Amino acid sequence: MKRSIFAVGFSVVLAACGGGGGGGGTVETPVTPGDGIVEADHLSAINADYAANLSITGSGVTVAVIDSGVNVAHEEFSGKTLNQNSGSFSDPASVYTQQEIQDMGISGNDFNDAIRTGDQEDVQGHGTHVTSQLWGENVGVAPGVDLLMLDVYEQFSPNSVTAKGLIEDLNGWGVDFANASLTGVDYFENSQFRDERPTFAPLEQNDIGWIVAAGNFGLDMTEVFVTNPIDCGALTQEQRDANLVCTFIFDATTVDLLVKDAGLAEQTLWVGAVDDETFEISEFTLSGGIAAGSNVPGSDPDIQARWISAPGTQINGPFFDNNTDYINVSGTSQAAPMVTGAAALVKSQFPTLSNAAVLQILLDTADSSFAGYDVTQHGQGVLDIEAALQVNPADYVDPI
Repeated sequence: MKRSIFAVGFSVVLAACGGGGGGGGTVETPVTPGDGIVEADHLSAINADYAANLSITGSGVTVAVIDSGVNVAHEEFSGKTLNQNSGSFSDPASVYTQQEIQDMGISGNDFNDAIRTGDQEDVQGHGTHVTSQLWGENVGVAPGVDLLMLDVYEQFSPNSVTAKGLIEDLNGWGVDFANASLTGVDYFENSQFRDERPTFAPLEQNDIGWIVAAGNFGLDMTEVFVTNPIDCGALTQEQRDANLVCTFIFDATTVDLLVKDAGLAEQTLWVGAVDDETFEISEFTLSGGIAAGSNVPGSDPDIQARWISAPGTQINGPFFDNNTDYINVSGTSQAAPMVTGAAALVKSQFPTLSNAAVLQILLDTADSSFAGYDVTQHGQGVLDIEAALQVNPADYVDPI
């Protein structure tokens, strides 16, 4: 069933982040559907109707969305209730005074601990739109999941330290998959000052799927992290401020990518954004009129192996500031929750499979048959929910 995007208007920059490059995609003016029909091309593009027609909704699967909160009162989420563990969180450096930190003996990776600060609330809009692509009744891939909203936004930007700190709590909450459409959560610092690898270890230990938006700066991730990393510390402050990598990815620290770590790679997916009609890489306009687009994997085979694409151009979803309007937003932040939702669908259909196996199914069944497919641009291909739900699960059972 073909659906079409209906919202129209002028493009402005959304201060949203996504993955290894962070940065905002574009949004359009919010509108209320005049005929009461909420339309979404992206569901047809990834063959989500196949699951809906079989009443596969992700029921029985617990998913965490690490974002800015969600307006559950919006009609897109009518009748839904968040998991009781949802809330807002911050990190010790943001919550405690320096004296309190000293008195409590907080040091090293203790600064990554996540501290519950209250109820979740979306005052920025990013989280509501992102969550809808996974959990929404009209535009969502897996409306039946048990959803936790983990609000990590400080004012109008995400706190990646808090996001990483939440990883150790996910297993206790029964989380199968976590969606992180924000920057700084797809690598860990590995320097003389800090080793963040243990912060991510619970993903491997507890078989939790970690799905991350790839970012919206039009960067080649192989060049950024592997073949030509920038020494931000060697640049002047002015040069660093003008450099997208130094501003949004890392700042003079030694980092390792999750997708290149032997133990963490199989728990991780990087999600790029494509147009839902042509499957061409999504293009965006950043603040100041800078032309950019979805980050891409580039030539590194390890990055390519854990990269999947999904629609991220003019994606329809609820506007956070009232309970009826919808808005078109572009970005890898929108693509990632579609993949997370697809993981929930596959897990609900094949509940005995490991979560790592579910992620591998999404990669193996991604569509690479279309004209213009390029592994350096699309990774393993574009998400195909129908194909993912038609695999033989016996092929993905680990031998004893």
